[in-house]
Amino acid sequence: MGKELVKSLAELLEVRYGIRTSHRINPAHTNPIVDAVQTALGANPKRLGLVIVNMGANTCWIAPRDRVSNEYGIVLLPNGGSVFMDSKDEYEMVSLPWYVISAAAPGTNIFVMEVMIF
Repeated sequence: MGKELVKSLAELLEVRYGIRTSHRINPAHTNPIVDAVQTALGANPKRLGLVIVNMGANTCWIAPRDRVSNEYGIVLLPNGGSVFMDSKDEYEMVSLPWYVISAAAPGTNIFVMEVMIF
């Protein structure tokens, strides 16, 4: 019997891991981040991975708690600072809600993408 041919990455993941995946871009975030806590990603027990990129000129911080601040959280530097997490390395942390705050108004934009079990 020959090797099974797959026609897409989604099909390969389904064959390899037995699950179907999907992605969402900016599922929770639509407004510029200001100097007040906002939700970057809500909790999602089906999330397999995520990426958050700071697209703006201000520093921002993310944390899996709504008390995120410039003294508590993961710093995302201006103009491309980013974080990537996948369930293989960060385990359950990937599925937690993620909150964000900017260093100053008028704020900054972030790009958020998650991959999840379909």
